Amino acid sequence: MDSYLQRLLAGDGHEKEKFLQRLKDDKNWSAVSFIDELLPVLLFEANLTYGNFHQVKMAVFLRSLARKNKLSRASELAVLNLFLTEVRERNWLDVRAENKYFSQSVDEPVRMMLEELAEKNAHNAFYYALQAYEEKADYLQDLLLSLGGVYGPENLGHSLSCFFPVFEELVNTRHPAAESAILSHLLYLNRYEIPPDFAPDDYALDSLPENAMRRAASGQGIINLHHMITLVIYRLWERASFHSDNFPLPYKIYYHKRIEDKAISQERLERVKEDINLKLPENFADFYECFSYEDVEYTTKMIRGLAEKNLSRLQDWIIRLYALNYDKEKWNPHYYTGIYLALRLKEEDILEDRLAGEMALDQAVEYYL
Repeated sequence: MDSYLQRLLAGDGHEKEKFLQRLKDDKNWSAVSFIDELLPVLLFEANLTYGNFHQVKMAVFLRSLARKNKLSRASELAVLNLFLTEVRERNWLDVRAENKYFSQSVDEPVRMMLEELAEKNAHNAFYYALQAYEEKADYLQDLLLSLGGVYGPENLGHSLSCFFPVFEELVNTRHPAAESAILSHLLYLNRYEIPPDFAPDDYALDSLPENAMRRAASGQGIINLHHMITLVIYRLWERASFHSDNFPLPYKIYYHKRIEDKAISQERLERVKEDINLKLPENFADFYECFSYEDVEYTTKMIRGLAEKNLSRLQDWIIRLYALNYDKEKWNPHYYTGIYLALRLKEEDILEDRLAGEMALDQAVEYYL
């Protein structure tokens, strides 16, 4: 990290304000480049405030939206203000892993990696993971994410939901921070008792019930929101370019421990069935004015209407609104996780069940409100 960014993270609040003012005056800065500078550090947050890697996940969400030109400059500035405020409240280790000194190969690097993980020797596991990354990167990603999925019920799914976005955005693209991301994930997995003979087939489910997303998107509060978040991550994983159709996803653990006995919220289902007879805002100022924290039914209906009318515009508007209304004392990183994934579910047209997608969006917005 260059010295200016070090001062930005370690200095007082005036440094952040000066930086943001510079960005307002500079038409050539890139949110992607700025995040890329921070990523190696974000992958090694210390004394995790929420017990998991929410800051790097928020960073790769922002990076993905900026890279795809989904955010206006005003939205990028607003989100960077939020992001820098959050980042400056955390503790970081400047650790960078690179694949420079791999001197001796083995015949079965994946097996050796699993054996070292079983012994809780993440450093040796990383050594073998690097060889697997060079020889069979797609399989390595599926396998590491599968381990995260298996232990997901012990951490509200964070061992998968915090790392799939990182793998998708960094590891799969061979980003300069890819090796650091792999090491970070291996160190996270060191929390658990990994079997040396881990077999993904043991955790497969013959088929996921058609109403799984309706169940996941039912209920209120943080635990129920995580049911939806985790299932959206699974569906994105199914479609990821690195995922092999022959590799079984660990749906069995998720389904039986999280949503098998969960009832579908009839109240939410009926709400999303209703026609949206609203005059929808045509610009951000009107959207900001119309957005009500008191009238949940109106706001959720407005959001669903805007998603149907112009999804890309809604992505920009709602990301900016959340940032502008940021309250450090009340902020929860799951606000962005929930809305980002619910909108992506619609954007990529992942579900045949349209109402299930509407329920996910309704749940994410209601949680924020």
